Amino acid sequence: PRAAKIEDIVELPIKGVRAVQSDGQIMFLSENGRFVISGQIYDLWSKKPLNTMSQMRDVAERIHFKSMGMDVDTLNTVSMGRGDKEVVVFVDPRCAVCHQLMGDAKSLVDDYTFKFIVIPALGAESNRLAKNLYCAKDKTHALDALMNNTLGSLPSKETCDPGQYDQTLLTAHFIGIEGVPFVVAPDGRVSKGRPKNLKSWLESAE
Repeated sequence: PRAAKIEDIVELPIKGVRAVQSDGQIMFLSENGRFVISGQIYDLWSKKPLNTMSQMRDVAERIHFKSMGMDVDTLNTVSMGRGDKEVVVFVDPRCAVCHQLMGDAKSLVDDYTFKFIVIPALGAESNRLAKNLYCAKDKTHALDALMNNTLGSLPSKETCDPGQYDQTLLTAHFIGIEGVPFVVAPDGRVSKGRPKNLKSWLESAE
């Protein structure tokens, strides 16, 4: 029998599963190449079936918060900028590279709005600082406190419902964030780490 010709492969954001196109058909292949699954795959985040390799490549390589129905402002988020294009950045308050990236962003605030989602990627002290931001009595100076490493001095509310803080941690987990900074461009492209040139990277939309 003729060996199947593999025309395209996409590493899906599912542990150990790849989408494979062969002879015009799409199948799903286990990591060890032993098992093939046929049928339709449905993305609950974007609420649509994935019928083409280009759709699968998009969900594997990009994150679209709006099509997922996710409002990042409800998370542990502080904003910088006034531009029409939104950039989402997951940061840890104690991450030096994150602070360098925030410095890079300062010169781009006319064109972009940066949403910094603060998560504790670096341990217990980061968790204390991130929670202090979330529970701050007045968020007016939250961005300055984040950038100046003074989150620990922000006055806290007397009572603080941790619901959306927990949701922030769940969101980071579901997206698969294993390190910070984690940057999502307006077109959904992802940078795991600080782009060498943030402006050029943001402008290089495909």
